[in-house]
Amino acid sequence: MSAPDTLDIPKTTARPGPFDWYRNINKQERRTFWSCKIGYGLDGMDTQMLSFVVPTLIAMWGITTGQAGLIHTSTLIASAIGGWVAGILSDRIGRVRTLQLTVLWFAFFTFLCGFAQNYEQLLISRTLMGFGFGGEWTAGAVLMGEVIRAKDRGKAVGMVQSGWALG
Repeated sequence: MSAPDTLDIPKTTARPGPFDWYRNINKQERRTFWSCKIGYGLDGMDTQMLSFVVPTLIAMWGITTGQAGLIHTSTLIASAIGGWVAGILSDRIGRVRTLQLTVLWFAFFTFLCGFAQNYEQLLISRTLMGFGFGGEWTAGAVLMGEVIRAKDRGKAVGMVQSGWALG
């Protein structure tokens, strides 16, 4: 008796994993993904670090809790304006160039924050840093929307957005 040509083994289909989409994206999509993810993560880290430093600033500089809150608030308000400006700038000079500029802006004014010697200097530096922070989020989100294919876009943006919480 000869063996049958086909075996009657039931076929199983592996369920796709939550990160299978990443294996299928191309080099440009990966570069965009990681550029945005690292930037968002650093933004989150920066925001958290300020929260840890505020009690020291209150004690050393003698600022009020209202002034400390204003540092955070001014950063967030400036980020909203920076996002709006970066959206306009992205349409004029391109998403990648805008993202690069906003990252440099953010990095420069974050660096200056480390040299602030009083409340006023820190408030100005953090406010100016906020423009880059908001611009980075806008330029990055739009760039990902254009570069990453539609079927994977939601997963990619969700993963990048999680960089904020992990930062």
